[in-house]
Amino acid sequence: MPESLWARFADVVLTEIGRMWWIFLLSVLLVGLIKGYKLDLRIRDAVRRSGVIGIFIAIAVGMVSPLCACGILPVVISLAMIGTPLPPLLAILATSPTMGPDALLLTWRGLGGDWAVLKLVGSGVLGLAVGLATLLAQKKGWLGEDELKLRPVYREDGSLAPASEIGAAAGIRVRSMQVVPRDSRLRFIFDRSLDAASLTGRYLLLAILLEGVLVTLVPTAWIAGPLGHDSVWSPLVAAFVGLPLPANQIPVIPILAGLLDRGMDSAAAYTLLLAGPVSSLPAMAALAGIFRRRVLTLFLVVSLTVCVLLGLLLGLAG
Repeated sequence: MPESLWARFADVVLTEIGRMWWIFLLSVLLVGLIKGYKLDLRIRDAVRRSGVIGIFIAIAVGMVSPLCACGILPVVISLAMIGTPLPPLLAILATSPTMGPDALLLTWRGLGGDWAVLKLVGSGVLGLAVGLATLLAQKKGWLGEDELKLRPVYREDGSLAPASEIGAAAGIRVRSMQVVPRDSRLRFIFDRSLDAASLTGRYLLLAILLEGVLVTLVPTAWIAGPLGHDSVWSPLVAAFVGLPLPANQIPVIPILAGLLDRGMDSAAAYTLLLAGPVSSLPAMAALAGIFRRRVLTLFLVVSLTVCVLLGLLLGLAG
Protein backbone atom coordinates (compact mmCIF):
# COMPACT_ATOMS: atom_id res chain seq x y z
CA MET A 1 0.00 0.00 0.00
CA PRO A 2 1.49 3.43 -0.94
CA GLU A 3 2.73 5.64 1.86
CA SER A 4 -0.11 8.13 1.36
CA LEU A 5 -2.68 5.36 1.87
CA TRP A 6 -0.90 4.18 5.02
CA ALA A 7 -0.99 7.75 6.32
CA ARG A 8 -4.71 7.99 5.49
CA PHE A 9 -5.39 4.63 7.16
CA ALA A 10 -3.44 5.60 10.30
CA ASP A 11 -5.22 8.96 10.43
CA VAL A 12 -8.69 7.33 10.29
CA VAL A 13 -7.81 4.71 12.93
CA LEU A 14 -6.11 7.13 15.36
CA THR A 15 -8.87 9.73 14.95
CA GLU A 16 -11.55 7.14 15.66
CA ILE A 17 -9.69 5.77 18.70
CA GLY A 18 -9.25 9.33 19.96
CA ARG A 19 -12.98 9.97 19.64
CA MET A 20 -14.11 6.69 21.18
CA TRP A 21 -11.68 5.77 24.00
CA TRP A 22 -13.22 7.79 26.82
CA ILE A 23 -16.79 6.95 25.92
CA PHE A 24 -15.73 3.28 25.72
CA LEU A 25 -14.33 3.43 29.27
CA LEU A 26 -17.51 5.18 30.45
CA SER A 27 -19.70 2.55 28.81
CA VAL A 28 -17.85 -0.43 30.35
CA LEU A 29 -18.03 1.28 33.76
CA LEU A 30 -21.78 1.64 33.24
CA VAL A 31 -22.02 -2.07 32.48
CA GLY A 32 -20.08 -2.80 35.69
CA LEU A 33 -22.47 -0.66 37.74
CA ILE A 34 -25.54 -2.35 36.23
CA LYS A 35 -24.09 -5.78 37.00
CA GLY A 36 -22.76 -4.73 40.39
CA TYR A 37 -26.11 -3.48 41.63
CA LYS A 38 -27.94 -6.34 39.81
CA LEU A 39 -30.29 -3.89 38.10
CA ASP A 40 -30.80 -6.20 35.12
CA LEU A 41 -31.64 -9.17 37.39
CA ARG A 42 -34.23 -7.16 39.32
CA ILE A 43 -36.12 -6.27 36.16
CA ARG A 44 -35.56 -9.73 34.68
CA ASP A 45 -37.55 -11.33 37.47
CA ALA A 46 -40.63 -9.46 36.25
CA VAL A 47 -40.37 -10.81 32.69
CA ARG A 48 -42.34 -13.95 33.53
CA ARG A 49 -45.57 -11.98 33.28
CA SER A 50 -47.62 -12.94 30.24
CA GLY A 51 -49.50 -10.69 27.85
CA VAL A 52 -48.63 -7.24 26.57
CA ILE A 53 -47.25 -6.04 29.92
CA GLY A 54 -44.71 -8.88 29.91
CA ILE A 55 -43.57 -7.80 26.43
CA PHE A 56 -42.98 -4.22 27.55
CA ILE A 57 -41.02 -5.40 30.60
CA ALA A 58 -38.97 -7.71 28.37
CA ILE A 59 -38.12 -4.77 26.10
CA ALA A 60 -36.93 -2.80 29.13
CA VAL A 61 -34.81 -5.75 30.26
CA GLY A 62 -33.33 -6.13 26.79
CA MET A 63 -32.39 -2.47 26.69
CA VAL A 64 -30.50 -2.52 30.01
CA SER A 65 -28.83 -5.89 29.36
CA PRO A 66 -25.48 -5.19 27.68
CA LEU A 67 -25.50 -8.49 25.76
CA CYS A 68 -25.22 -9.45 22.10
CA ALA A 69 -27.38 -11.97 20.20
CA CYS A 70 -25.24 -14.88 21.46
CA GLY A 71 -24.61 -13.45 24.94
CA ILE A 72 -28.34 -13.14 25.64
CA LEU A 73 -28.91 -16.87 24.95
CA PRO A 74 -28.02 -18.10 28.49
CA VAL A 75 -30.51 -15.58 29.89
CA VAL A 76 -33.23 -16.70 27.46
CA ILE A 77 -32.60 -20.40 28.16
CA SER A 78 -32.76 -19.80 31.92
CA LEU A 79 -36.01 -17.84 31.55
CA ALA A 80 -37.48 -20.49 29.24
CA MET A 81 -36.70 -23.30 31.70
CA ILE A 82 -38.71 -21.58 34.44
CA GLY A 83 -41.76 -21.23 32.21
CA THR A 84 -41.47 -17.69 30.84
CA PRO A 85 -44.05 -17.16 28.03
CA LEU A 86 -42.77 -17.06 24.46
CA PRO A 87 -43.76 -13.44 23.50
CA PRO A 88 -41.51 -11.73 26.11
CA LEU A 89 -38.72 -14.26 25.42
CA LEU A 90 -38.63 -13.31 21.74
CA ALA A 91 -39.01 -9.61 22.60
CA ILE A 92 -35.78 -9.84 24.65
CA LEU A 93 -34.05 -11.68 21.80
CA ALA A 94 -34.95 -8.83 19.44
CA THR A 95 -34.14 -5.97 21.81
CA SER A 96 -30.98 -6.96 23.67
CA PRO A 97 -28.71 -7.46 20.60
CA THR A 98 -29.77 -4.07 19.20
CA MET A 99 -29.64 -1.89 22.32
CA GLY A 100 -27.66 -1.64 25.54
CA PRO A 101 -26.46 1.27 27.66
CA ASP A 102 -22.90 0.85 26.41
CA ALA A 103 -24.00 0.64 22.77
CA LEU A 104 -26.17 3.73 23.18
CA LEU A 105 -23.22 5.79 24.44
CA LEU A 106 -20.88 4.49 21.75
CA THR A 107 -23.46 5.11 19.01
CA TRP A 108 -23.93 8.67 20.23
CA ARG A 109 -20.16 9.21 20.14
CA GLY A 110 -19.46 7.28 16.94
CA LEU A 111 -22.41 8.24 14.74
CA GLY A 112 -24.01 11.19 16.51
CA GLY A 113 -27.01 11.93 18.74
CA ASP A 114 -29.59 11.47 15.98
CA TRP A 115 -28.38 7.93 15.30
CA ALA A 116 -28.41 7.10 19.03
CA VAL A 117 -32.08 8.16 19.23
CA LEU A 118 -32.90 6.23 16.03
CA LYS A 119 -31.21 3.14 17.48
CA LEU A 120 -33.14 3.42 20.75
CA VAL A 121 -36.51 3.89 19.00
CA GLY A 122 -35.79 1.21 16.41
CA SER A 123 -34.82 -1.34 19.04
CA GLY A 124 -38.02 -0.68 21.00
CA VAL A 125 -40.20 -0.97 17.89
CA LEU A 126 -38.39 -4.17 16.90
CA GLY A 127 -38.95 -5.80 20.30
CA LEU A 128 -42.59 -4.70 20.41
CA ALA A 129 -43.31 -5.97 16.89
CA VAL A 130 -41.71 -9.38 17.54
CA GLY A 131 -43.45 -9.75 20.92
CA LEU A 132 -46.90 -8.76 19.62
CA ALA A 133 -46.53 -10.91 16.48
CA THR A 134 -45.67 -13.90 18.68
CA LEU A 135 -48.67 -13.21 20.94
CA LEU A 136 -50.96 -12.97 17.89
CA ALA A 137 -49.51 -16.17 16.40
CA GLN A 138 -50.27 -18.00 19.65
CA LYS A 139 -53.83 -16.67 19.80
CA LYS A 140 -54.44 -17.74 16.18
CA GLY A 141 -53.04 -21.20 16.93
CA TRP A 142 -50.06 -20.93 14.56
CA LEU A 143 -47.72 -21.27 17.55
CA GLY A 144 -48.39 -23.57 20.49
CA GLU A 145 -47.68 -22.98 24.16
CA ASP A 146 -44.61 -25.26 24.12
CA GLU A 147 -42.31 -24.42 21.22
CA LEU A 148 -39.05 -25.30 22.98
CA LYS A 149 -36.71 -28.07 21.88
CA LEU A 150 -34.66 -27.82 25.08
CA ARG A 151 -35.68 -29.59 28.25
CA PRO A 152 -34.60 -28.79 31.82
CA VAL A 153 -31.50 -30.54 33.17
CA TYR A 154 -31.30 -31.04 36.93
CA ARG A 155 -28.25 -31.71 39.06
CA GLU A 156 -28.03 -34.38 41.77
CA ASP A 157 -29.12 -31.90 44.44
CA GLY A 158 -32.29 -31.15 42.46
CA SER A 159 -31.23 -27.68 41.34
CA LEU A 160 -31.66 -26.53 37.75
CA ALA A 161 -28.41 -26.78 35.76
CA PRO A 162 -26.96 -23.61 34.21
CA ALA A 163 -27.83 -22.68 30.62
CA SER A 164 -24.48 -23.95 29.30
CA GLU A 165 -25.21 -27.48 30.61
CA ILE A 166 -28.82 -27.42 29.35
CA GLY A 167 -27.60 -26.34 25.93
CA ALA A 168 -24.81 -28.93 25.90
CA ALA A 169 -27.34 -31.70 26.63
CA ALA A 170 -29.10 -30.69 23.39
CA GLY A 171 -25.87 -30.32 21.43
CA ILE A 172 -25.83 -26.50 21.54
CA ARG A 173 -22.75 -24.57 22.58
CA VAL A 174 -23.86 -21.68 24.81
CA ARG A 175 -21.19 -19.17 25.71
CA SER A 176 -21.19 -18.30 29.41
CA MET A 177 -18.98 -16.12 31.56
CA GLN A 178 -17.39 -17.27 34.82
CA VAL A 179 -18.41 -14.86 37.59
CA VAL A 180 -16.28 -15.01 40.73
CA PRO A 181 -18.15 -13.80 43.86
CA ARG A 182 -16.46 -10.89 45.64
CA ASP A 183 -16.94 -9.60 49.17
CA SER A 184 -16.27 -6.08 47.95
CA ARG A 185 -18.94 -4.60 45.66
CA LEU A 186 -16.36 -2.22 44.27
CA ARG A 187 -14.13 -5.15 43.27
CA PHE A 188 -17.15 -6.93 41.73
CA ILE A 189 -18.00 -3.81 39.67
CA PHE A 190 -14.35 -3.60 38.57
CA ASP A 191 -14.41 -7.27 37.50
CA ARG A 192 -17.62 -6.84 35.48
CA SER A 193 -16.27 -3.67 33.85
CA LEU A 194 -13.12 -5.61 32.93
CA ASP A 195 -15.27 -8.41 31.46
CA ALA A 196 -17.21 -5.87 29.38
CA ALA A 197 -14.00 -4.19 28.21
CA SER A 198 -12.47 -7.55 27.25
CA LEU A 199 -15.61 -8.72 25.44
CA THR A 200 -16.33 -5.58 23.44
CA GLY A 201 -12.95 -3.86 23.26
CA ARG A 202 -11.28 -6.34 20.91
CA TYR A 203 -14.25 -6.31 18.53
CA LEU A 204 -14.43 -2.52 18.68
CA LEU A 205 -10.73 -2.23 17.82
CA LEU A 206 -11.13 -4.71 14.97
CA ALA A 207 -14.11 -2.73 13.67
CA ILE A 208 -12.13 0.54 13.81
CA LEU A 209 -9.36 -1.10 11.76
CA LEU A 210 -12.02 -2.28 9.29
CA GLU A 211 -13.41 1.27 9.14
CA GLY A 212 -9.90 2.46 8.26
CA VAL A 213 -9.70 -0.11 5.44
CA LEU A 214 -13.15 0.89 4.13
CA VAL A 215 -12.38 4.60 4.11
CA THR A 216 -8.88 4.14 2.66
CA LEU A 217 -9.22 1.39 0.09
CA VAL A 218 -12.88 0.88 -0.89
CA PRO A 219 -13.92 3.07 -3.83
CA THR A 220 -17.03 5.16 -3.21
CA ALA A 221 -18.73 3.60 -6.24
CA TRP A 222 -18.65 0.15 -4.61
CA ILE A 223 -20.83 1.40 -1.74
CA ALA A 224 -22.84 3.96 -3.72
CA GLY A 225 -23.88 1.25 -6.17
CA PRO A 226 -25.96 -1.25 -4.14
CA LEU A 227 -26.36 0.76 -0.90
CA GLY A 228 -26.13 4.39 -1.94
CA HIS A 229 -29.29 4.89 -3.92
CA ASP A 230 -32.26 6.57 -2.31
CA SER A 231 -34.65 3.76 -3.24
CA VAL A 232 -36.62 0.84 -1.85
CA TRP A 233 -33.80 -1.52 -2.74
CA SER A 234 -31.04 -0.14 -0.51
CA PRO A 235 -32.68 -1.17 2.84
CA LEU A 236 -33.53 -4.58 1.31
CA VAL A 237 -29.92 -5.08 0.25
CA ALA A 238 -28.75 -3.93 3.70
CA ALA A 239 -31.04 -6.47 5.40
CA PHE A 240 -29.65 -9.34 3.33
CA VAL A 241 -26.08 -8.09 3.83
CA GLY A 242 -26.67 -8.00 7.59
CA LEU A 243 -28.25 -11.47 7.75
CA PRO A 244 -25.04 -13.55 7.52
CA LEU A 245 -22.78 -11.12 9.37
CA PRO A 246 -21.73 -12.12 12.92
CA ALA A 247 -22.29 -8.46 13.79
CA ASN A 248 -22.25 -7.37 17.42
CA GLN A 249 -23.94 -4.01 18.00
CA ILE A 250 -20.68 -2.43 19.28
CA PRO A 251 -18.30 -3.09 16.35
CA VAL A 252 -21.03 -2.37 13.80
CA ILE A 253 -20.85 1.33 14.84
CA PRO A 254 -17.40 2.21 13.38
CA ILE A 255 -18.08 -0.05 10.39
CA LEU A 256 -21.23 1.97 9.65
CA ALA A 257 -19.29 5.20 10.14
CA GLY A 258 -16.89 4.05 7.42
CA LEU A 259 -19.71 2.97 5.09
CA LEU A 260 -21.57 6.29 5.56
CA ASP A 261 -18.31 8.09 4.82
CA ARG A 262 -18.08 6.17 1.52
CA GLY A 263 -21.62 7.17 0.47
CA MET A 264 -23.97 4.62 2.03
CA ASP A 265 -27.62 5.69 2.05
CA SER A 266 -28.92 6.55 5.56
CA ALA A 267 -31.99 4.30 5.06
CA ALA A 268 -29.74 1.33 4.29
CA ALA A 269 -27.46 2.24 7.22
CA TYR A 270 -30.43 2.28 9.62
CA THR A 271 -31.58 -1.13 8.39
CA LEU A 272 -28.06 -2.58 8.75
CA LEU A 273 -27.63 -1.02 12.21
CA LEU A 274 -30.60 -3.07 13.46
CA ALA A 275 -30.65 -6.11 11.14
CA GLY A 276 -26.95 -6.94 11.48
CA PRO A 277 -26.96 -7.58 15.25
CA VAL A 278 -30.44 -9.15 15.49
CA SER A 279 -30.19 -11.70 12.66
CA SER A 280 -26.57 -12.86 12.61
CA LEU A 281 -26.21 -16.46 11.47
CA PRO A 282 -24.36 -17.74 14.61
CA ALA A 283 -27.22 -16.51 16.81
CA MET A 284 -29.84 -17.91 14.41
CA ALA A 285 -28.10 -21.29 14.41
CA ALA A 286 -28.29 -21.36 18.20
CA LEU A 287 -31.95 -20.28 18.16
CA ALA A 288 -32.71 -23.12 15.74
CA GLY A 289 -31.47 -25.51 18.40
CA ILE A 290 -33.54 -23.89 21.16
CA PHE A 291 -36.91 -23.31 19.47
CA ARG A 292 -38.99 -25.16 16.89
CA ARG A 293 -38.82 -24.10 13.25
CA ARG A 294 -41.95 -21.95 13.26
CA VAL A 295 -40.59 -19.75 16.07
CA LEU A 296 -37.35 -19.10 14.19
CA THR A 297 -39.30 -18.38 10.97
CA LEU A 298 -41.57 -15.88 12.71
CA PHE A 299 -38.63 -14.21 14.47
CA LEU A 300 -36.60 -13.79 11.28
CA VAL A 301 -39.50 -12.66 9.07
CA VAL A 302 -40.82 -10.09 11.56
CA SER A 303 -37.33 -8.82 12.54
CA LEU A 304 -36.07 -8.30 8.99
CA THR A 305 -39.41 -6.83 7.82
CA VAL A 306 -39.41 -4.28 10.65
CA CYS A 307 -35.74 -3.38 10.01
CA VAL A 308 -36.46 -2.76 6.32
CA LEU A 309 -39.64 -0.76 7.05
CA LEU A 310 -37.81 1.42 9.58
CA GLY A 311 -35.09 2.06 6.99
CA LEU A 312 -37.69 2.99 4.38
CA LEU A 313 -39.46 5.32 6.83
CA LEU A 314 -36.16 7.07 7.56
CA GLY A 315 -35.56 7.40 3.84
CA LEU A 316 -39.02 8.94 3.34
CA ALA A 317 -38.52 11.30 6.29
CA GLY A 318 -35.10 12.38 5.01
